[in-house]
Parts: sequence; C-alpha cells; structure tokens
Amino acid sequence: MTQESYSLMRGGLVHRLLHASGALRGRRLSWWLASTLVALSLLPMLLLTHAAGMLWPRPHAMALLGDYATLARLLLALPLLILAAPRADALLRNALRQLSHASLVPPHRQPRLQALLSRVRRCRDSWWPELACIVVALAPLYVHGGVVSLLPGIPDWRLQGDTLTPAGQWSAWVGMPLFRLVALLWLWRFVLWAMLLWRLPSVGLVLHAEHPDRTGGLAFLGLAQERFSVLAAAGGLLLAGACLNQITYLGETLYGLRHLLAGYVVGVTLLLVAPLLLLAPSLIRARRHALSRFDALGNRAANVFEERWQAASEVTAGAESLLDHNDASAYADFSGVYQGVVAMSVIPVTRWNLLWIALPAALPLLPLVLLAMSVDELVAKLFGMLV
Repeated sequence: MTQESYSLMRGGLVHRLLHASGALRGRRLSWWLASTLVALSLLPMLLLTHAAGMLWPRPHAMALLGDYATLARLLLALPLLILAAPRADALLRNALRQLSHASLVPPHRQPRLQALLSRVRRCRDSWWPELACIVVALAPLYVHGGVVSLLPGIPDWRLQGDTLTPAGQWSAWVGMPLFRLVALLWLWRFVLWAMLLWRLPSVGLVLHAEHPDRTGGLAFLGLAQERFSVLAAAGGLLLAGACLNQITYLGETLYGLRHLLAGYVVGVTLLLVAPLLLLAPSLIRARRHALSRFDALGNRAANVFEERWQAASEVTAGAESLLDHNDASAYADFSGVYQGVVAMSVIPVTRWNLLWIALPAALPLLPLVLLAMSVDELVAKLFGMLV
C-alpha cells in the first residue's frame, strides 16, 4: 500500500485542488503555502491600514499592529497549523502502518482492519466534509454581516462608525475565513482519528497486559495523539492575543484571567486525549483477564517455591541450597511481570504524553506573565521560591 493509503492529510477537496494546481509537485509545499496564505491575508490589511493611519499603535485606539489577537491568529497560528501538518501526518501515518503490521490484529482478522482503514480513507477523500468546512468558515459573514467589534468602546482599525473599513472588509472576507478553514481542516482530521479509535476495538485487538509499555502494546497511539498538540498551541496563541488586548486596552489583570488561562490548559489537554478513552474498555478487559490468569499461576508458583524452600531448609549443612538453583530467580522474574500487569494503564497515555500536549498549550501564555510583571519582579519571585 502507498503512503497516501495510511495518510490522514493527503486527501479531500483541498488536497485535490492543490494537486490540480500543480502545487503538490513543488518542494517545501508547507512553507510555500504558509507564506502565501500569510501574505494574502495580512499584507493587504497592512497597506490599507497604513493608508488610513491605523497601522501603528496609538493611544485610546487599537491599530492593526496593536491588535495582538489578529497578529497572533494570522502571523503565528495560521503558519503554525500549516507547517506542522506534514510532520504530524508522517507520525500518524506510521501509527496506522503499525496497526497493520504489528501483532495486535491476528491474520484472520486483518480483513476487518483493512475494511476499517478503507472506511476512514473514504471519509478522508470525500468532498462533503471539507466543503462543509468551507461553508462554516464563511458562515459568520452571513450571520453577523461581517461587522465585528473586538473591544466594546475602543475604536479599532476594523470599524469606522458602524461600517467596516476596507481593511476590515479584507479581514472579514479573506483573512478570518482562511484561518477558520485551516483550523477546521485540522479539526476534521482530529475527528477522523477519533473515528478510527472508536471503531478499532471492533476489529478484534489482541492486547498483551504483560507488554513492557504497560498499555497492552498501544503506547504508540499515545505518541501519535501528541501530534494534535498543535491545536493546543494554536488555541493558546489565540487566547494569549485576546488576553493581551484585554490587558492593554481594558485594564484587565493577569490575576483576573488566571481561571480562564488555567482552565484552557487543563481543558484542551483533556479534550485532545479524550479519543484514547475509547480504547479503555478493551484495555480493562485485557488487564482483568491477565490478572485472573496470573493470580492462578502465581498461587501455583508460590506453593512450589515454598515447598522447595522448606525442603532446602531441612537438609543437612553443606548440601545444596535453593539459591544454587534458578527457582528464586524465576520467581522474582514472575513477580516483576505480575507487578507490571498490576501497574498496567487502562488508557494508552502516559504522563509524558500529557506533558507534551499541555506544554504547547501553556507556552504561548508565558508572554502574559512577562507583561503583567517586570523582569526584576519575576526574577525576585523565582529567587524567593528557590531560596
């Protein structure tokens, strides 16, 4: 099977349009696409706001270069989503390939797995989901008429009275729909991955509770789930930009936003690992059955070990002891395997997986801390915590 057969990204309406345009034959497609979309969405707004005198920051009004929410969305989050797609697709593709080639699915159930992968590919290649993404990306234009007010009571570069400025019209009709479309395409891939995990137990997985990864051999799915941390990072950039606007123009404090920021990091981390919960019933059954088997085996091993230990302790001095044989070592090895089964996780996610999803969500919020307090205050607080 080709690489596209295991890909979640290389398919659908947008991919076909890029293929028809010849863009897919070029090198560094993601860099070219990211640069093009950023230039298309941002450069006209820079020129139009410069002509209107609303480009550079000014007191009591929000100019374009002082609109941190828009800059974070179009200058940082948009290229991030595009540039992260090839790497994420490569790792997700490897995870799908591992499902096919590992011993998780017995040979007589391989047709079920291939049917599931085919169903996912058909959903990926369908025009309708991405066409729906395009409609949703443009929907706010028809629901709200394209008129927006980022900060009530603060004049901004988008509006002149109750009407959109030329720069505001470009933002409403080009910049914002482009960003929403890219974000929705990522969310659609996330839904495809969740659909795959939802149907995967019906294939008939053979899970080994004694597997060294302590997740029944599914630890690679937790690693694959980390690839969606780019959504957490993009959301963190949007939140950081909106909070910077609130702090700069409305006098909001970081202390007042603490619950929002902490809730975002915790909430988006749990949301992104939630699809792995669909595998919990299979892992619970594998763990329960393994404990039942190992309990019976452990009773027999303990009885044999105790009998030989007692027999060895009754022999005369100078005779071979139990430690001269491999019984003690084998029993210790069995105890280690049993403890591994007891410690087996019923969700294929580790603390490191959680960290590498939460960290991209939290990192974009760090500039808020630097804005809320001076460097001297930050160093003093850190020094006080350490000392």
